[in-house]
Amino acid sequence: MNEGFSGAEAALLEWYVAAGADEAIGDAPVDRFAPRPAPQKPSASTSSAPPPPTPSPPPSPAPALRSREANVQTARETAAAAATLAELRAAFEAFDGCPLKATATNFVFADGRPGAPLMLVGEAPGADEDREGLPFVGAAGRLLDRMLEAIGIAREDAYISNIVPWRPPGNRNPTDSEIAACLP
Repeated sequence: MNEGFSGAEAALLEWYVAAGADEAIGDAPVDRFAPRPAPQKPSASTSSAPPPPTPSPPPSPAPALRSREANVQTARETAAAAATLAELRAAFEAFDGCPLKATATNFVFADGRPGAPLMLVGEAPGADEDREGLPFVGAAGRLLDRMLEAIGIAREDAYISNIVPWRPPGNRNPTDSEIAACLP
């Protein structure tokens, strides 16, 4: 992965990935420290002045901040209204009471067989899970598969999920508020 990088560059790249910066957004880097060009003054040779700029519409108001208790209550009502796992998944995916939804790439709900005799619940998706949209993949998933195999259970014979279905930035632990909003 770090071919062609010095030790310091490789360490910086690994730090970026650990901090959650694992995707490039633009095709070219943006130099935010470059001086900005001076605004152009209209020349005296133009006989007509350009039309005045059209005013932009007023910005839409930001959504009202909701308290933790309001988010938890909404989550409970939403979860209670779901009669099946498919309905719960759809309602959870549409739920906006957890700020992690805005920073994650994918919604990671569950994997395996609903109604299985064994259910495993992780804390939150990591980078691999966020990329693939499934819980316990990558190195952690391979280890889990070997552990299940050691006790004679296939991954397909378990139901695997997380407390929080969206990856926290930088793989940090989810906060108590994030857990409370997703727990119902």
